[in-house]
Amino acid sequence: MENKNYLYDAVALLKELIAIPSVSRDETRAADKLADFLNMWNLPFGREGNNLWVGCPDWDNNRPTVMLNAHIDTVKPVSSWTRDPFSPDQEYDVIYGLGSNDCGGGLVSLLQAYRIMLYRPRNYNLLWVASAEEEISGQNGLSRVLPLLPKIDVAIVGEPTGMQPAIAEKGLMVIDGYAHGKSGHAARNEGINAIYEALDDLVWLRDYKFRKVSPLLGPTKMTVTVVEAGTQHN
Repeated sequence: MENKNYLYDAVALLKELIAIPSVSRDETRAADKLADFLNMWNLPFGREGNNLWVGCPDWDNNRPTVMLNAHIDTVKPVSSWTRDPFSPDQEYDVIYGLGSNDCGGGLVSLLQAYRIMLYRPRNYNLLWVASAEEEISGQNGLSRVLPLLPKIDVAIVGEPTGMQPAIAEKGLMVIDGYAHGKSGHAARNEGINAIYEALDDLVWLRDYKFRKVSPLLGPTKMTVTVVEAGTQHN
């Protein structure tokens, strides 16, 4: 098959995936669609939950294994979208839609790369993995399927990086903190204001500097992103 046909296959699959809402923990329909395409292309696959994988038919346990991985799920569309996030609109060589970049583009591109390399001479095993719940680091994502996979020596992950190879990324830890107060009328200075109780903590989070700095990734960044409080303005 000529490479241009692989491109057409990638575009067709990407458009199908964009049209299917696949927010984290709700990827079943998108995984089913991927399974349909894998069957159509005669690629025997394994599935665990909404994770799918395909190994090479000439698997040899004495060779190293290269994994091609990208995720199925997306974040929720935000209100600032100016297009229908689930409409795979194509204008020239650009495809719009939720997940077209992160990470549908990487997902379908790595799958076509797998198909292209499948029957070429290789001194390594090839493994393509589509994983779920990446956007939320969910327990039913890659961590669920990894124990079922063979030993992996090298992984190529299809995250969007502006076509610049990236060899590492920062991790993520999310903390949900609570400050407790007591309701009271604002005009009479009653109760305990939970917002004020949290102020010093917010300042500390803003100003704290971690002692360890990665020579590659730089300093660790800690940011307060969402604050919710109160029940009524008075």
